[in-house]
Amino acid sequence: MPTHKPTIAGNWFEDTFDTLYPLIYAHRTIEAAQAESLFAIQQLQLSRDDRVLDLCCGGGRHIAHLRKTTPHVIGLDYSTHLLQLGQEQLGPKIPLVRGDMRHLPFHNAFDVITNFFTSFGYFQDPAENLQVAQDLAKALKPRGRFFIDYIAKEHAIAHLEPESHRIAGDFDVHEQRWIETDGTRVNKSTIIKQGQDEIKRTGESVRLYTQDEFVRLLEAGGLSVNALYGDYDGSTCASDRPRMIAIGTKA
Repeated sequence: MPTHKPTIAGNWFEDTFDTLYPLIYAHRTIEAAQAESLFAIQQLQLSRDDRVLDLCCGGGRHIAHLRKTTPHVIGLDYSTHLLQLGQEQLGPKIPLVRGDMRHLPFHNAFDVITNFFTSFGYFQDPAENLQVAQDLAKALKPRGRFFIDYIAKEHAIAHLEPESHRIAGDFDVHEQRWIETDGTRVNKSTIIKQGQDEIKRTGESVRLYTQDEFVRLLEAGGLSVNALYGDYDGSTCASDRPRMIAIGTKA
């Protein structure tokens, strides 16, 4: 097994979510997002009048379900490629905005903000991850609600798969994963080949938080956590649960 750990660029998110991303992760479909979206709708007690921001919406696979409850849904993402895909899938009536989650262009605008699938903790500087929480709070109306789905640290470390190889359509996808020596980040390096030709190398890196660290970060950003779940089955957070799903209100 290779021991070399590639260097993950601090701005990895600028290149990773390109036109290849939805091809090599084709299993992350609108259909696969249905149960996650319904859980969020129930926990948030989403109503038809609620105005919703799906932060880091990607191709809009959760928006496809959220909009069945309320038509007032906006998506924001950094990737122009995923936003284009989302517009094609959702149609022109759903507003999709390109933006940086550290600098949201909204103030007291939304009743609800959702953030699915570990679309948080991207940044090496802790102050920038705090800025995301602060901007999320700023974008919410007073007593607005939030739903943030994040990776659970203990489970991620215990179940890390150091290497994997799979076929995605016409592509060979080799992935290497590791935890930083100080335990603060989980990284992934991906090599994509088509036949014998290497098409692209990408990297991903997200911060690993304990439950207490995650709650403290959100509270420091102006958010009050009312419930924490360990997965979409409604289980409580524990060392054997894969997620930290935080639900609460603007403080």
